[in-house]
Amino acid sequence: MTEPVSPVLVLVAELHVDLSPVTRHLWAERIVHRVIEQDGKQCLFLADPAELGKVKEWLEQWQAGELEEPLAASGHGGAQKKMQELLQTPLSMVLLLVFIAVFVWMHFSGDWQGWLFAGAELWPEDRFDPATYADIGLWALWRPTLLHFSFMHILFNGLWWFILARPIERHDGVVPLLALLLICGLVGNTIQWWYAGPSFGGVSGVTMGMLGWVGLRLRKVPYNVPKMLLPVMVGWTVISIALDTVIPGMSGTAHGAHIGGLIAGFILAAVWPYKHSK
Repeated sequence: MTEPVSPVLVLVAELHVDLSPVTRHLWAERIVHRVIEQDGKQCLFLADPAELGKVKEWLEQWQAGELEEPLAASGHGGAQKKMQELLQTPLSMVLLLVFIAVFVWMHFSGDWQGWLFAGAELWPEDRFDPATYADIGLWALWRPTLLHFSFMHILFNGLWWFILARPIERHDGVVPLLALLLICGLVGNTIQWWYAGPSFGGVSGVTMGMLGWVGLRLRKVPYNVPKMLLPVMVGWTVISIALDTVIPGMSGTAHGAHIGGLIAGFILAAVWPYKHSK
């Protein structure tokens, strides 16, 4: 009777270390493996101990910065793998399709235009009265998040959503992603309404919130996004504010929504418990 083979541990790394080049190489070579979190570390296990020798060689190459990227999978296999990756983050993809669907709907209906003028009669005289925001309502304040006014608008925001939402859903789950969408959208839009009045839209306040979330938790969670992403985007926000101060309206950016979303994302990231693998 053949005894079962136990997985062998080949690498232990800090949570902030990006192991994706290694795992891509292993999958390209059809080597079954798994990365799990144990005691605050990333642990790479091999299913077959017979593969240990060559895997150690690749790990040495990776640590020396000499591991070559695997050739991209071709044909049906490559398309199937991409589809499997997308299906791992269903909420992110469904919401992206919702944004696109609303953008298409806006070109066939004018019903959305009423979304732009929520509380218009109350601004600016009543913007310091908390009761004003209760009168407007949570849904009326949040729903401009779904609106995009040009192809470049939906393309830019959709790209950032795709880059940030999927790793958040993959590593943290659907509940934090929904919380970021709802809370950062609401906080950002409320601050934008207070700051500049109605008539704004877009999911960029949420993407800024996701950026704050990822930036604050990146050292402990391997999101596999560039570490300079947060400072670059915050720097760009500061520059665009400066430009609009000199020439009002130059960038066409909803600064209140961006800053409000970013702050809300930071706060959520700070108070939300980390998800630990069992």
